[in-house]
Amino acid sequence: MAASCARTTALGCVALTALLIVAPWTVWAASCETENYEPGVCVSLAKCETFSTAFAAGSLSSGQRALLQKEQEKCPSESGLVCCKRKLRAEIPRTFVDRKPMTRGMSDLLPDQTVCGLDSSDRIFYGNLTKLDQFPWVAIIKYINADEVESFECGGSLINKRYILTAAHCINNRTAGVRLGEWDLESDPDCDKASKQCADPPIDVDIEKILIHKNYTRRVSKGGKIDMALIRLNRDVSFGKYVAPICLPKTAEEAELTENETLYVAGWGLTENYTRSTKKLFVDVNKVSQEECIQKIKAPLVKIDHTIICALGVGGKDSCQGDSGGPLMEIRQGSSSYLRYFLKGVVAKGLACGTSKPGFYTNVHEQIDWIVSNMEP
Repeated sequence: MAASCARTTALGCVALTALLIVAPWTVWAASCETENYEPGVCVSLAKCETFSTAFAAGSLSSGQRALLQKEQEKCPSESGLVCCKRKLRAEIPRTFVDRKPMTRGMSDLLPDQTVCGLDSSDRIFYGNLTKLDQFPWVAIIKYINADEVESFECGGSLINKRYILTAAHCINNRTAGVRLGEWDLESDPDCDKASKQCADPPIDVDIEKILIHKNYTRRVSKGGKIDMALIRLNRDVSFGKYVAPICLPKTAEEAELTENETLYVAGWGLTENYTRSTKKLFVDVNKVSQEECIQKIKAPLVKIDHTIICALGVGGKDSCQGDSGGPLMEIRQGSSSYLRYFLKGVVAKGLACGTSKPGFYTNVHEQIDWIVSNMEP
């Protein structure tokens, strides 16, 4: 399995979110000017409010049809796109929060183990490519810049019907939405040729608000290392085969990790060739003790404590294979007889990718009160 570098780094490694990579799943929208001399962008007809409602109802007037033809001529030929007035994107409310730990009584906002963390039983864990329905809680975050360029740069985990848990460093002014149920960013629908199985279409969900941990700063050496954020979606999502939540460790027993235990990371990260995978990948890594982690990273300014989980792969395997903000997962016996996936960490900042230095993950159980206390029904 190849090494890669998809985790945004603190010192010395290439920063994922800073790279200007023309990835296969970056959607470039051409700029244009509408017939009303307004700044525009070439989009699909369904996304253009000027025409979409009337077109769907089959009631375009002759004047609208003439206008539509003119607006289509301003976009690349045979693209099917139309020049549409650029929408002013509403700013997503974003706050730093640090509510006092409440009560685990609020944990009923998290799905129980009859719903969460269940994956198909026929998985192999030494490959690189996931199955269509594997890790159905892994989300990918959408970004849109001022020129309406869409890109997918970070990961996250669905923890209930309304919330995504991700890394704070994945949040910026371009954060625009979340995609769930995705597998291959280049295909629609996603199909597995071997099994002749096709997945349901992925769903794109807008964001209602974002909550960032108060103890987060972008410099690990400053001690603000709780690299965690909650994204509240603007609507409930339905669970099914391709979209489902992961379990969170609510108890000390569920949070327990042994040294060298095998854990898993999944996402659409960079490969060793510094190109991003279009398909959802996973990699196995092993937990590293705090003492060994400190010894291996040799970075005195970086404080390693109980808020961070260190993990390292063998032979160049690394969490870099998964996007920043994505899940560090453990398989364990749930409250029933079935094995369940538990979210143990969030892919955070690190020092290197695919080397002998462990990756850093924000410890989910250490922040479970913060997570639950800041969720709303």
